[in-house]
Amino acid sequence: MPTRTTLLAIALLALAPWPALAQISAPAPVDAGEPAAAAEPAPADQPPAARRGAKGAKGPTGPAGPRDPSPEPGPAPDPTAAGVPDTLPAPPPPPPAPPPEKPAARAIEPVTATWGQILSLWTERRAALREQDPARAAAAASGILDAKRQLAIENLFTLAASEVREVDRSLAANLAGEALLHAELAEKLAPDAADARLAVARARLAKAPGAPLPALSAMVDALAAAAREPHTVRAFYGDLFSAAFAALFTAAAATILLLLARSLRLFLHDFHHLPLLRGSAAIQTGFLGLVLLGAPVAFGLGPFVALAVAVLAAWLYLSNAERAVASAALLALGALPWAAEEAARLTAWTGTPAEVVYEMEHGALDDAAVAELAARAAEQPPPPALAAALGRHFKRRGDLAAALRWYGEAARGDERAAELLVNVGNVKFLQGDLDGAKAAFLQASDRAGPDLTVQAAAHYNLSKVYLRGSNIEKSSAARDRAEQEDGAFLKQYGADDDFSANRYLVDVPVPMARIQALAAGDGTPAAVRDAVLTRLAGPVPRTAFAWVPAALVALLWGLALLSRGLEPARACEKCGRPACRRCDAGGGPLCGQCVNVYVKRGVVDARDRLRKEAEVKRHRHLQQVTTRILAVVGGGAGHVFAGLAGRGFAVLLALLFAGFVVWFWRGIMPPPQPSPYVLWGKLAVAVPLGVVVYLLAVRDAFRRTRA
Repeated sequence: MPTRTTLLAIALLALAPWPALAQISAPAPVDAGEPAAAAEPAPADQPPAARRGAKGAKGPTGPAGPRDPSPEPGPAPDPTAAGVPDTLPAPPPPPPAPPPEKPAARAIEPVTATWGQILSLWTERRAALREQDPARAAAAASGILDAKRQLAIENLFTLAASEVREVDRSLAANLAGEALLHAELAEKLAPDAADARLAVARARLAKAPGAPLPALSAMVDALAAAAREPHTVRAFYGDLFSAAFAALFTAAAATILLLLARSLRLFLHDFHHLPLLRGSAAIQTGFLGLVLLGAPVAFGLGPFVALAVAVLAAWLYLSNAERAVASAALLALGALPWAAEEAARLTAWTGTPAEVVYEMEHGALDDAAVAELAARAAEQPPPPALAAALGRHFKRRGDLAAALRWYGEAARGDERAAELLVNVGNVKFLQGDLDGAKAAFLQASDRAGPDLTVQAAAHYNLSKVYLRGSNIEKSSAARDRAEQEDGAFLKQYGADDDFSANRYLVDVPVPMARIQALAAGDGTPAAVRDAVLTRLAGPVPRTAFAWVPAALVALLWGLALLSRGLEPARACEKCGRPACRRCDAGGGPLCGQCVNVYVKRGVVDARDRLRKEAEVKRHRHLQQVTTRILAVVGGGAGHVFAGLAGRGFAVLLALLFAGFVVWFWRGIMPPPQPSPYVLWGKLAVAVPLGVVVYLLAVRDAFRRTRA
């Protein structure tokens, strides 16, 4: 029966003797700090004796596995009998940990953007806007700004001008939000474009008319941007200088001619008394005198000679104040060519090498234009400023070898340019030559002298060299010094969290003074001076014209000292006729007729006396009407004719200046992207100024002639 058999087997197993458990074996040595491996049990297929031997004689194990068990199992060893200590020995101390490795410096990101990529993204944006896909247009705009950052382009003026036109279209369609998006993008594309900032102001005002402060802030930024951009500033200066010189010439000529008109009757009277003409008829000598006065104009001798003859004809009949004004007018005309030359130095920009250098440094030239410029510069040594701009252009495009080559060309032309050493150090830094970069930065700091911008750039970049060498203390010291020297410059061009090649280090652009020197060094100012001399001097030699006006004025004042001996005629205080000692030996401030009527009473009959009084009244009325007409027509001309030459000249100059500003409102030398707001702004300032001066001049002239 199976159940009984099973029970019998269990009973036999219970009565069978169990094998003794193995004792703890002696400690085994540890190998190279590794813990002893536990003894593995005997295989299950071994007989019980073998299994007992494996358990009772457990030996030390090594890295290769357990050792072979003893063939003959014996009694468990006695630890005390074997001389083995009761406790395990302390393990040897672990070896010291290796020093931590220095973390690898973050690599500088190479330049991956290209000018062609910007143009491609711009085309993509225009297409997206036409297809009404704002998401794609925004992505393209973001790509343009990222490429602009990588290439370290400060302004994309052309693209910004296109966005400003989009602002105008959006505002015309009452889409204020869309206009603001276009305006903000234009501002990011060209921070130095005044129109972009004005577009932001207009868009903000259109979107939130009740909050004018943000719009006013944008307008202030627009004024600051206009003051930074040389195209706008120099065009504005050109318009002002042109208006000022035109006003000066016209005011001087008008004042001299008005003084001659007041003295013409006296001049013709004394001309009749000349020895060769004394016996001729007065009408004949008068006609001859007019012919002589008009001869310089008829023969084309130039404005200066004609006006000098006019001053010479009227000189003896002028008061000292009027002579001073006439002298100032002649000297101003004589200095006009050299004043125009200096003005050209301050305003010449468009079409000069300075414009090209500025566009490369602060704008963007396409690769084809730069390649053509580099080819021309390779044929003929370029100015140092142009070579430095080419070097910085190629560095920003990622061509470090070409950048070093052009920096070397610039250094040959200007060995003391400290900013070149900063830029050379940046190129060496990007090439991995940290020692060479450090030497260049230190040398730039030594040569910079009082130029805090170069000092700040050198120390800022030097701090990056120290940071790459894990010298934190020196890096912090150099960085703090750079911040103290020119923190604003570092804030504009530096970036600690931007590891792109053109942002991690700070380049020093070509100084503005050297760019302006290129504008004045192309011969334009000298050409302007020669052109003004040709128009003004006429037959007077160019080399002599520099001292002819001063010599003429000195001669005229010497003639004034002899005026008493020459006894010129004077205008009668009553009727205005010539009071001449040659015609009347007792003549004085009054003519002979007025002396007989008003001084020698009873000499003439009542009818002649009444006729003379009527003549005096007509003269005074004519003086009054003429003064008022000239004041209405020419503002200060009435004052000059009335004897107030100084005040009249000043009023004429102010009125004519405002008038020429309005006349030249489109600009003499407009920038490539002329702003309509600047044009209308000139009108908004010049017209009210001219109207106020004109009204005050007319009012004063009428008040003085009221009696």
